[in-house]
Amino acid sequence: MSEQIMPKNLKQLRSVVMEVEKGQIQPIYLFQGDDQYLQKFVVEKIESALFPEGMSEKIILEPNEMSGNEIIEKLYAADLFSSKKIFVLRNPQNIQTSYRKNIFRYCEKPIQLNCLVIILEDFDQRKAIVKELIKRIDPIDVRSPFENKMSGWVRYFFKEKGIAADSSVVEEILKIAGDSLYHLANEIDKIAIYLQDGEELTLDHVYRFSGWRRDYKRWEFLLAVGDRNLQKAIKTGQSLISQNETFLSLMYSLTSLFQELLFIKISKGTFSQSAGYIPLSPVIKKKLPQLARQFSREKVEKALALLGKIDERIKTTKVSDESELIQFLFNVIPKDG
Repeated sequence: MSEQIMPKNLKQLRSVVMEVEKGQIQPIYLFQGDDQYLQKFVVEKIESALFPEGMSEKIILEPNEMSGNEIIEKLYAADLFSSKKIFVLRNPQNIQTSYRKNIFRYCEKPIQLNCLVIILEDFDQRKAIVKELIKRIDPIDVRSPFENKMSGWVRYFFKEKGIAADSSVVEEILKIAGDSLYHLANEIDKIAIYLQDGEELTLDHVYRFSGWRRDYKRWEFLLAVGDRNLQKAIKTGQSLISQNETFLSLMYSLTSLFQELLFIKISKGTFSQSAGYIPLSPVIKKKLPQLARQFSREKVEKALALLGKIDERIKTTKVSDESELIQFLFNVIPKDG
């Protein structure tokens, strides 16, 4: 891939990944952005390199669930065998102010054996904690790429699989799965599984293996939700889940949909096509103002709150995707607000 067509954050991430794969793992990383796929992608690369034997010890540090003292103790705790650990600290701005200096001290002198990944989803550089962290650590951009940069990611994903893809294949993949990096990677994974070694990738493979001929597309599900068509939303949602989608992957799109609807509500019905990257298909983006009229602001906020709670349940307990889907739809779609 030429440097001219490589998205800026992809160029930076590729450089980080190449260093990691060579075993050049830094004791601390600072992620800037809220794209959950990119966060997971880089963390998994670090984890694989740090624990090549496969038995990893990853510790999630959640300021909303742990005290500042607990987080500091975890970072400095040493076990009898001095085993390596990878820590993931999300949203450090939620750590009590009195403990932030301890975090800054750790950043200045981290334990070299371990790796700490700090994720700043809210990267407002006016905030004191953000200023202090970027003084000490160069941030890595994990924001969702703009729509016109997605083709670079398609080429990167294919290259990672050792598959050559011409421009017609790249364009078709973007039509099918260009609403998010998660969806792109998932579709390319499926193609890679079925493509034989040495076999040339053609558009026919894309149509056959990527899910192009599904009964329903994700945009049809989102449109049914936005139109508050309960029967069709259940039908399309169940169909997608039965075809190897997960409710977690649908949640990303649902969250994007309701975030955009809330923005329109706050902006009193206006929608700017020139806004930054929105991980929704062009079909949905065109209909956002129309869909926003179907919901009250209270209903949109309720939907986002429900998605947050479901996200917590999915990450902490074993749940049924179909059950979570149906409960969400019955709570949000009926026209009571």
